[in-house]
Amino acid sequence: MKKNNEILAILLGVLSLFIFVSIIEFQSIYEPNILFNLFNSNTLDINLPFTGILGASISALLVKYFLGYGSFAVCTVLFMYSYLIFTQKDFKNKKYIVLSLYQMSAGLWFSVFLTWYGGASNEAGIIGFILNHFLNDFIKNFIYILLPISLLILIRGFIDFSIYESIKKIFEYINKYKTSKSIEIKNDELHITQDLIKQEQEQKNNTETDNQEIEEEIIKEEHLEIPQDNTSNEIIIEEQDLIDESSIDDINKVAYDNYKLPSSNLLNEPLEIINESSEEDLKNQASQLIHALETFNVQGQVIRISPGPVITLFEIEPAEGVRVNKFTTLSDDLARVMQASSIRVIAPIPGSRSVGIELPNKNPQTVYLKTILNSEKYVNSSSKLTIAVGKTTTGDAFVFDLGSLPHLLIAGATGAGKSVCINTIIMSILYKAKPDEVKFVLIDPKKLELSIYKQLVGYHLITSSNLDEYVMTTAENAVGILDASINEMERRFSLFAESNVRNIGEYHNKYKNDTSMEKIPYLVVLIDELADLMMTSSRAVEDPITRLAQKARAVGIHLVVATQRPSVDVITGLIKSNFPARLSFQVSSKVDSRTILDQMGAEKLLGRGDLLFLKPGTGSPIRLHNAFINLDEIQEVLTHINSQPKPNEIKLPEAKKVSLEASGNLDENHDELLEDAARLIINTGQASVSLLQRKFRIGYSRAGRLIDELESLGIVSGYSGSKARDILVDASYIEDIFNK
Repeated sequence: MKKNNEILAILLGVLSLFIFVSIIEFQSIYEPNILFNLFNSNTLDINLPFTGILGASISALLVKYFLGYGSFAVCTVLFMYSYLIFTQKDFKNKKYIVLSLYQMSAGLWFSVFLTWYGGASNEAGIIGFILNHFLNDFIKNFIYILLPISLLILIRGFIDFSIYESIKKIFEYINKYKTSKSIEIKNDELHITQDLIKQEQEQKNNTETDNQEIEEEIIKEEHLEIPQDNTSNEIIIEEQDLIDESSIDDINKVAYDNYKLPSSNLLNEPLEIINESSEEDLKNQASQLIHALETFNVQGQVIRISPGPVITLFEIEPAEGVRVNKFTTLSDDLARVMQASSIRVIAPIPGSRSVGIELPNKNPQTVYLKTILNSEKYVNSSSKLTIAVGKTTTGDAFVFDLGSLPHLLIAGATGAGKSVCINTIIMSILYKAKPDEVKFVLIDPKKLELSIYKQLVGYHLITSSNLDEYVMTTAENAVGILDASINEMERRFSLFAESNVRNIGEYHNKYKNDTSMEKIPYLVVLIDELADLMMTSSRAVEDPITRLAQKARAVGIHLVVATQRPSVDVITGLIKSNFPARLSFQVSSKVDSRTILDQMGAEKLLGRGDLLFLKPGTGSPIRLHNAFINLDEIQEVLTHINSQPKPNEIKLPEAKKVSLEASGNLDENHDELLEDAARLIINTGQASVSLLQRKFRIGYSRAGRLIDELESLGIVSGYSGSKARDILVDASYIEDIFNK
C-alpha cells in the first residue's frame, strides 16, 4: 500500500510539472484537436513546444477553453496532493479539500481579471470570458468594487489573518505615532523654556549693578527671603517642574506601549516526524483489539479511530447486553495482548454510547510549545493568563485560561514532566502579558528548577520589600511571601471597595476610562514543590495557601501548586477543596491517582508529558500531551525580555518575619508513650497500629490514637488503604520536637 502511494505521488508530481511547462509554452495557434491530427501537414508546420503535441493539446484545452492562464491553479492542486500522498498525510482531510477549492477559485479570479483587463479569451479562457460578460451585463461598473473584495476574501482563505485585527493595528499605530509626536513636542517646549530662562537670567545679570549683586549674595545666604525680583522666577520654575513630570509619565506610557512581546521565532522549529501508522495499520490494530476482546467474551465493534501524537483512541460500541465494567477489568490483559506498556480504558466516553480504549503509539511524537503558541486557539485568546498546555489525543491544540479555573493543582512522579509543565505555564504567560500586566511570585524549595527566572527581576518577578530573595528557596521566606501576598490581597479588596467594583475585570474596565487609577496587575503565585514545605511546617504553609485559594480570585491573585508526592498529608482536605482544577502526570499508585483526581487512571499514563486534566465542574478528566520546551529556548526568551526598557519595580507589602520550628505543635496533653512510639518507628522503619500494640502491650484504640498524633506531627503519612504508612522524618527531627 505504501509503495503504491509513493508511485501515485510521483506520477501526480510529474503531471503537474508537465502541465506547468505546457501552459508556459502555449501559443494561440494551438488547438485541442492537434493530438488527433498527427498526420496532418498543417500540424507538422507548427512549432511544437518542449512537451510535444500532447503538451500543446493540453495547454490549448486549458488556456482557450478553461481558465486561461488561471489554469496554473490545476498545477498547484496536483502538486499539493502529490506532496500530501508522498508524505503520508491525510489528503482526504477537509482542510486540504477547502484549500484546493481556494486554489481553483484563485485561478477563476485571475481569469476574470485578465478578461476584464485585456478583453480577449485567448489569455483568460472561455469560462473567464463568459463570466466577465455576465458580470458586466448585471452589475456593470460594480465589478471595480467586486474584484478587489473577492481578492481580499481569497487572501483571507490562504493566509490566516483577521481583517478586523489588521485594521485595529493600523489605528493603534496611528495613535502611537501621534503620542510619540506629542511627547517630542513637549520635550522641545521644555528645552525652549529652559533656554528662555537661561537667556533672561543672563540679561538680568548683565544689567544688574554691583549693589544688586551684593543683595543677591545676601539673599542666597539667607535661603531666599523672597525679594520682589525673584517672584517671577519662582513661577517659571514651578511650571518647568510640571512640564517635566508630565513628560516623564508620557515617556513611561510609551515605554510600555513599545514593549515587544517575545516572538515564536525565538523557539526551535519542531522536528517534522512522519507518522508511520497508515490507515491500513490502524485497521489491523482495530481488528486485533476486537479479536482480543472476543477471546474474553466481550463483543463490540470499532466505530471510530482517532490517532494522536502519542496515543490512538479506539471507540468501541459494546454489543447488546455487554456491561462497560467488563472493559475496565480487562485493561491489563489487553495491554499484554496488544504488547503495550499500559492501556487506559474510558468506560464509557462522556456523552457517548461507546467505550474508549487508548493504545500507545509505537513511535510517539514530541509536542513542541512553538506549535501551540502559533495555534489559532492561543493567538485568538484575549486573556493575559492563557496557558498553552499541549495537544489532545486527536492532535488538536489545547489551551485554558488560568483566571477562570481559578487555581491549579499539579501532581506527578519524578520524571513525569511536572517541571516542564511549570516552565510551559510561565512561558505561556510571558508570551501574552507585559510586565505591568502580570507578576510572578516564585517559590522553589529545590533551589534549581526556577532559578533561571531570576533574570525577570524588574520585569515580571516580584518580591516583598523586606525579603532578600526573588525566588524563594527557604521555608521561612516562602511563608513570608505568602503572608505578603495575603496583605496584598487585603489591600486590593480595600481598593476595589473604594472604586465600587467587585472583581479585577471590572476594575480593569474602569481603569481604561480613568488612567489616574492605580494599575493592578494579575499576580500568579507558583509553588514548585509543596511536599517539602509541608514537611518543614505544615500548619504555617497550609493556612496562607488555603486563605489565598478561598478569597484571592476576585482580586486577580491565582495559585499554581505542584508536588511530586500527592499524598493526603501533602494535599490536605482544605487545600484540595479549594483547587477544583487539577492536573496529574503519571503517578506511582492508584491511591495517588485517587488523591489528586478522585479517580483512578493517572497510574496508567505513559510519562514524558502524558497527563490528565480535570476541569472544574466536570467529572471526567481530559487526556493531554504537555508541550515541551528546553532551557536554551527559555534563555532566548528571557534575553529578549531583558533587552526591553525596564519599568519601575514594584514590590508587595512587607512580609511578616517568621521563625519555623518543627513541623507540628506538640500538644500538652499528648500520650506519655508518644515519644517512645516515635523513636520506635524511626528505628524499625515501620509505622503500624499492630506494631505499637505488640511492643507497648496496649489496646487497639490507644495505638490508633498514637498513630493519629504521629500523623498530626508530620512524622508519618496519612492512611492509604492497604499500603503501609511512610515515615517522613529522621531521628534528628524527633530530637527537635521532644527536646525543644
